[in-house]
Amino acid sequence: MAKVVVLGGGYAGLRAIKVLMDKVPGETQLVLVSDTRTHTEKTNIHEVAAGTTKPGDISFDIAEVAKPQRVKFIQDTVTGIDLENKSVELKESVEPLTYDYVIIALGFRSETFGIPGAEENALPLTTLAQASAVADHIENQIKHYQESQDPNDLKVVVCGAGFTGIELLGELIHSTREWAKKYNTPNVELYCVEASTNILPMFDCGLADFAVDYLKRNGVQFVLGAKISGVEEGKVVYQKDEEEQTVEGNSIVWTVGVGGSHVMDDPAFSSKRGRSITQPDLSLNPDHPEVFVVGDVAAIMNPENNRPWPTTAQVALKSAAHAAENVANLVKGGSATPFIFHSLGTVASLGRTQAIGTVAMGGKQVKLKGYPASALKKVIVDRSLFYDNGVGGIFKHGRFDVWH
Repeated sequence: MAKVVVLGGGYAGLRAIKVLMDKVPGETQLVLVSDTRTHTEKTNIHEVAAGTTKPGDISFDIAEVAKPQRVKFIQDTVTGIDLENKSVELKESVEPLTYDYVIIALGFRSETFGIPGAEENALPLTTLAQASAVADHIENQIKHYQESQDPNDLKVVVCGAGFTGIELLGELIHSTREWAKKYNTPNVELYCVEASTNILPMFDCGLADFAVDYLKRNGVQFVLGAKISGVEEGKVVYQKDEEEQTVEGNSIVWTVGVGGSHVMDDPAFSSKRGRSITQPDLSLNPDHPEVFVVGDVAAIMNPENNRPWPTTAQVALKSAAHAAENVANLVKGGSATPFIFHSLGTVASLGRTQAIGTVAMGGKQVKLKGYPASALKKVIVDRSLFYDNGVGGIFKHGRFDVWH
């Protein structure tokens, strides 16, 4: 009887266990390890951070997918993986967890790149708890202005203009206005500090310009070409035009970058920033064909340009499904096949009713912006929920306000 272990309860881990439940023989032992019982739809985590969505609206109990009668769930933190002995070290367990096959889907961590003060003075945004903390902090600073009259209480600085940063700013446009009205304060100023001068490079110029123009029209002030050199209390320090400059604000949110799990820093994984280059079939290397790496800890190469596919939810879901199918084939005496990725499109929200995106239709990438793109993102969320969690998941957590 084969024993298959999946590490991680995020997008990749949950999709892998779902496929394994469907594909492996009934006698196969399935184990899922996660440091939390709650799965978070992290493509919507910016909504919680902006206070426009409750944590429960984008999360659910992992047991809703990983049924206890089929999957053994272990809530624990993975501290190491012994490839030679085919075992996983867990924080709360004395005995290591052994496996015949393992799918590593341990997700990402916030990356400060060693910038002084970033860890101490900026709010990270990688977990549901952190997202709630961001929303509470921003609202409390706005409320505090009544007493302090400190203009910096009404300034929010978002460090980084990647997907998370841009989507957070889109939500904050609306929530900060509501908070300002609630606490009878002047409007909140929103800043975005970004090292690049090119925002949302994964989209063509027309869509990216639409997004930036929309945010600017709604009060977001971009500080581009600004390399952050430090974060002090109430202040972001950056280098621009060979000069040290600052932008002040008592709410500083860190969305500059992420890396894979620290577990992948083990030399055995030959990782860079917590991501290991996989074989074409998503296995770790020829010496360990029983180990598969997917999601944010995987650098899955695009054979057309020999560069890794981006660490998006779409890539995580598709790679996890393929790795699980490969494991199922191996368990049944078959072989693993190469992973081939075809993008279905990309969407970046700018608030509840605005977004930009591309979607594959008829062999072409169709561009969308405004309401249609916003509706598309909600459809994508519901589609994923339906696959993993069925009709019940849609009714509990789905997005029904497609056009609002």
